[in-house]
Amino acid sequence: MEKDARIILAQVDHVSGEVIGFAIEKLMQIGAHNIQLIPTITKKNRPGNIMIIDTDERHEAGIADFLSRELKVSGYHRIHTRHVFFKVTFVEKHLRLNINGKGKTLKCRFKVIGDPSDPISVDIEHDFVVEVQSVIENNSDAYISLNELRNIIEASFSDSSDEIEVEI
Repeated sequence: MEKDARIILAQVDHVSGEVIGFAIEKLMQIGAHNIQLIPTITKKNRPGNIMIIDTDERHEAGIADFLSRELKVSGYHRIHTRHVFFKVTFVEKHLRLNINGKGKTLKCRFKVIGDPSDPISVDIEHDFVVEVQSVIENNSDAYISLNELRNIIEASFSDSSDEIEVEI
């Protein structure tokens, strides 16, 4: 699938990290779909950032206004693009953890890229993996790294079942 999109490249300097963090949150509320920062050194050897803002035509004016008012950006570059993307579906399942013979069930949400019956990729939110790791630590002596735990849960995904079972 494809859709028209815009990339805004804005040079941001003379701004603290806290202000940049605030600006990212605000820009997402205004209509940015995604924001990336690239740290730079400016022509006067000062630290700065190039802000890459993924948006669309209808949000550009609001984003431009915010950039100039809040971050003192006097101009930016606009790139017209075509955003190419796959179908994304969110699927809820119950994750049953078997920890030392005791069962614990948690509700989890997967992001499925492609056809859910034959996914290209399955992803689980980081915060959920942290929660599962905490449950395991609180109910056993076992320690499983976040990366390993993510791999175990994602590998257990099956579109044909509403429950996933993981042995600890």
